[in-house]
Amino acid sequence: MMKKEFTLTVIAALLSVSASAQQPAQHTVLYHNATLLNPATEQQLTDGWLLVEDGRITQIGQQQGTAVLPEASKTVDLQDHYLMPGLIDVHLHLTAGPMRVEMQQGKPVITLKGHSELTRYHAITTLATGVTTAFSPAGETEANAEYVRQQQAGNWPGPKLTYAGFVFEPTPILGGSVYPKTEADWQAEIAQQKALGAQYIKLYQGLSKDEVAMGVRLAHAAGLKAIAHLDAVSWQYAADLGIDALTHALPTSAELLTGEGKAAYLAERKNPHSGRFTYSWFKHVDYDSAPMQRLLVTLTQQQTRLDLTLVANEMIYFARELETLYPEPDMWVFHPQMRKGWRTTLAAPSYDWTAEEVTTAKQQMPKVQQLLKRLYDAGVPLAIGTDSVASGPFYLRELQLSQAAGLTNWQVLQLATVGGARHLDLPDTGQLAAGFVADFIVLSSNPVNDLSALSSVHTVVQQGKAHPVAALKAELDKLSNTEL
Repeated sequence: MMKKEFTLTVIAALLSVSASAQQPAQHTVLYHNATLLNPATEQQLTDGWLLVEDGRITQIGQQQGTAVLPEASKTVDLQDHYLMPGLIDVHLHLTAGPMRVEMQQGKPVITLKGHSELTRYHAITTLATGVTTAFSPAGETEANAEYVRQQQAGNWPGPKLTYAGFVFEPTPILGGSVYPKTEADWQAEIAQQKALGAQYIKLYQGLSKDEVAMGVRLAHAAGLKAIAHLDAVSWQYAADLGIDALTHALPTSAELLTGEGKAAYLAERKNPHSGRFTYSWFKHVDYDSAPMQRLLVTLTQQQTRLDLTLVANEMIYFARELETLYPEPDMWVFHPQMRKGWRTTLAAPSYDWTAEEVTTAKQQMPKVQQLLKRLYDAGVPLAIGTDSVASGPFYLRELQLSQAAGLTNWQVLQLATVGGARHLDLPDTGQLAAGFVADFIVLSSNPVNDLSALSSVHTVVQQGKAHPVAALKAELDKLSNTEL
């Protein structure tokens, strides 16, 4: 009798286990009937499906004939659309405001101070254009920290953000820069930025060699990384110091030039306020010269991470054509306060350029793109950044410029996804694979065939939560009336 009861108990337990195995886990979503695009492996999987549980991809596969799909608590038919990892913008000044000039003690001072509602607006538009993860390489430290707190609490939809704080720079910028006087002051500022969640410090173009060296040393001593936007200080010098990342396709130090080109460039730099150096360096550089070849070797060996923001060069050179490059209908991604004068602001550095100088500047854009291709072919880790407050059309343009430099669409999409994840040390982001964070976008068209398909995003899934683009855009009206 006891044996019979034991047998019945075991059978009941087995039946219970079997039944529970067939029941869908709570909070699982099955996305199916889509072409899955995985840039990391250059694979397109037709009739693909993936299963999401608690914000992560748990399974991925291809529907075969009449085979039964996995059970889920919710099923979403993607109707033959395309699904790929979320985009990553590694140079997004999400919390900055428009550049303005304020009077401080009778002197004009540049300010980039923002406002929480501008930040929320740009976070929504950036997410709506498919960017699920971002890095701010500079900004008001407390504003960046507040964004992360609100975003993690679920109050502010937008990309996940890691960040640096105020840039270290002699030129005073309200809401943008600090310039400590002593090493102890540098240490205190770095400690304060770290306490507010910064993972990097940003070294800027006005610093001396000694200050750049001190910044890298103190950042590493504090357990932070150092990123730099440099000019007179050479990329080679910073790379030899062990800088973690460099930004902008503007390695404009004369130390990277040789011969007559170097002498001519130094003569052109006698006016410290002229912005002509942004194109003249490219006019004089020889990528096959010993300094440039040494730089490529160093950056490759040390795997120094770069985001080149080719769009920044293009906007300087083509400042008089920004309405064509970025027509007004595309600028819905900017808060109305930003739309007012951004083109005028970008035109300011070239206001006194002659027609001949403008033509010369435009002619350097292929040379800028050649720099990207040289770095890419050498194996220097690259990623995609916009240097904007909202990604949108600037992100797409950066991809198109990278493709025009000689990369395939697959390679460009790799930089936009797994390349960005590597740039930010996110090993579980940027791919469609089991165990990875469920950050992906659903598109009507295939960006492998045409990068402009990235404008067809209609759903963004971030950490497993689906955001229809139409619903995100509907939130913008209530944030549009902020006045600075």
